[in-house]
Amino acid sequence: MPLRSFHPRRHLIAAAILALAAPAAWAQPAAPAAATAARSFDIAAQPLDAALSDLARQAGMQMLAAPALLQGRTAPAVRGTLAPAAAAERLLAGSGLAARIDGSTLVIERAGPTASLAEVRVAARRAADGTTEGTDSYTSRVTSIASKTDQSFREIPQSVSVITRRQIEDRQMLDIRDALAATPGITRSQPNFDSNYYYARGFQIDSMQIDGGAPLNIASYTYGVNQNMAFYDRVEVMRGASGLLGGVGDPGGIINVVRKKPLAEPRFIVQQSVGSWDDYRTMVDATGPLALDGRVRGRAVLSYQDSGSYVDIKHARSPQIYGVIEADLSPDTLLTAGLTRANTKLKGVGGGDVPRYDDGSDIGLPRSTALTQPWATSEQKVSEVFAGFEHRFANRWKFKLNATRATADYDGSTAFGYGAVNRATGAGSTWNGGGHYLYENQQTVIDANLSGTFSLAGRQHEFLLGVDQQKVDSFWNVGYSSSPAYTDAIDVFHPGAWNPTPAGAVSRRYNPWGQEQRGGYGLLRLHPTDRLHVILGARYAKYKFNQVYESLGADGSWSLASGSRFTEPAKATPYGGVIYDLDGQWSAYVSYASILQPQALSKAGPPPGNSLAPIKGKSYEAGVKGELADGRLNATFSVFNVERTGTAVLDTRYPSNYEEWSGNCCYLPQGKVTSRGFDVELGGEVQPGWQVSAGYTYASTRDESTDTAYSSITPRHLLKLSTAYTLPGELSQWRVGGSAHVQSSQYKADTLYGPNWTPIRDYDFTQGGYSVWNLMLQYRIDPRWTVTLNVNNVFDKVYYQTLGYASGSNYYGAPRNAVLTLRGQF
Repeated sequence: MPLRSFHPRRHLIAAAILALAAPAAWAQPAAPAAATAARSFDIAAQPLDAALSDLARQAGMQMLAAPALLQGRTAPAVRGTLAPAAAAERLLAGSGLAARIDGSTLVIERAGPTASLAEVRVAARRAADGTTEGTDSYTSRVTSIASKTDQSFREIPQSVSVITRRQIEDRQMLDIRDALAATPGITRSQPNFDSNYYYARGFQIDSMQIDGGAPLNIASYTYGVNQNMAFYDRVEVMRGASGLLGGVGDPGGIINVVRKKPLAEPRFIVQQSVGSWDDYRTMVDATGPLALDGRVRGRAVLSYQDSGSYVDIKHARSPQIYGVIEADLSPDTLLTAGLTRANTKLKGVGGGDVPRYDDGSDIGLPRSTALTQPWATSEQKVSEVFAGFEHRFANRWKFKLNATRATADYDGSTAFGYGAVNRATGAGSTWNGGGHYLYENQQTVIDANLSGTFSLAGRQHEFLLGVDQQKVDSFWNVGYSSSPAYTDAIDVFHPGAWNPTPAGAVSRRYNPWGQEQRGGYGLLRLHPTDRLHVILGARYAKYKFNQVYESLGADGSWSLASGSRFTEPAKATPYGGVIYDLDGQWSAYVSYASILQPQALSKAGPPPGNSLAPIKGKSYEAGVKGELADGRLNATFSVFNVERTGTAVLDTRYPSNYEEWSGNCCYLPQGKVTSRGFDVELGGEVQPGWQVSAGYTYASTRDESTDTAYSSITPRHLLKLSTAYTLPGELSQWRVGGSAHVQSSQYKADTLYGPNWTPIRDYDFTQGGYSVWNLMLQYRIDPRWTVTLNVNNVFDKVYYQTLGYASGSNYYGAPRNAVLTLRGQF
């Protein structure tokens, strides 16, 4: 069934109106300090903890209080225009409690002596970093993704987005794939049944930090980006080249996921969800002080999912656990250690994608089509062990050490369909798979840095110096079935059963597959005047790659099919930016960033060839940023120009020699790819109780060597919107919201191949632009319990989330579905 045509202007304008229809208060001058700025409050008579939560939300503040202090107490109604401190005083009248405002945090304590040193220190640290848990906000005041030190969005001369804890909970995001799908400017592609790649501005994102540490490599076939959002506070994304802190990769951007941290006060959360296709999810989250008057704190999160799918046969079970401990070794020294474990079992491995007709047109298969088999199962075990050390010196300098060891083990079999379908005969698609796949990916990342301020020419400046290491060790082994491949035909409308002979012993192995990069980096932030800020940085790093591909001969001996060993001498990647504060709210900026991408598997002739020099990526960006409504709202407009040069182009002087996942010959480093466009983004509170995250990206990508569009994955127009509103007054128990993904058309051109990869003919096809809309309704039963209904793809739009080829790899987006969630917090 072909998708209907799309009028991007009509949909984009409608969505923009929905996002920005709030009064223009967000564009007005900054509010005075939170303690003195009068605001309009409408707080009903209710239990004290709920009343204080309403006050903090309406004031755009965080609230910190020990639950034991508030239990059993009630508060009177408070309505009118008051300073937050005055409103809090009325709520606390006669309770024996007092309120004080520390920056943007409302702290509740017993009247009289101040709270203990341990409680105050932890509260200050939590308020100062970018933690979003408990803020009820769709933005954060600071982020560390660009410099490993906490900076406001205005202090970063590149485009940055954040998915906060409140967004994760409002939209019931299960894992990082859901979070990135909601992130402005990010496009997701699914190359196979269980892998997801992410793109920004037309280029793949290769690196992901955890807690701002050294980057994990997420472009590896053996590493799955599937972090459970129950374990994380937020997801941050910086678009553009990220060579300074991300090391090697494409100039698309970098991801940073931040784990939940232990809290100073006891808290217990339980959550149960029931969704379409027998989707059951359970989560328990417990945190609080463990010993030494709160100087040792812990947190444990348990998650379990048992879920079917809109795709027939597919089923998943996954128990997961996260644990972390923090210890204050001294008032200025913090030690952190923890781990995660996950064990995911899947049935129906390999299914989910569908072919097209051999002319590229859409067959219109049901979205439940499963070209797989019940015996195609897998088990994946994933673990992370991590530790951190942080010490603050008396002279305002800080040392941080962050280390993570992540391991993923996979053991499974697969069944899938492959081949374009002839419109007249219905033939052309055949069964494949039946193999036994074993792989492991082990990554060790370590980062150490020293940051602080210094005086020069009578002004304060900032400096960061660090070293890091990323080491990836992995293998991928395959044993194939003795049944002939690509011979058993499939009726794609009625797939039926397929039972090949069981897979034999491993006959192909990529072992080892590994890479290592070591580097040092530095960043200098100079402040020549109160308004002018100059940022200079560089990374100096060395890269190694090693892959061996072997095959098993008929005589039972292993032979080397290909090997790629590549060492890139240490090279520098510079970074720079200038920020000028236009006033107390708005800043203008320009920046330059660079990155390198090794091409170890693309080789220059003559055969067998040597690896090409790395691709060079660089991005130029300019724009304005606003920090509005006393930091509760962030706004960005940026224009960008991204260039990638030295991309491998086929060298026609030699016969091609292509082996998937191995060294290929022969190429020339002549390709140049560009991406130009602009971003518009708004995130945070547009008025009391109304949170919005909206981002629009225009990107035009071009392959200069062929004078054609470069990326069929990245749409030219992309708008993402999330919004939620807490009703005022007597209806404040209700929270309503929605989200949308709106994008323009995607074009695909490719070649149809026959047996032995013989070209048959070229074809192309287009998916028209589309929009997918979601709704959320939440009811607060009492101060502890809430129930939330999420309805996704409300209009049941039929579309392809990923466009592949005529032969397969076309993945439908999920049909209309619903999730009902009961959540309790104690």
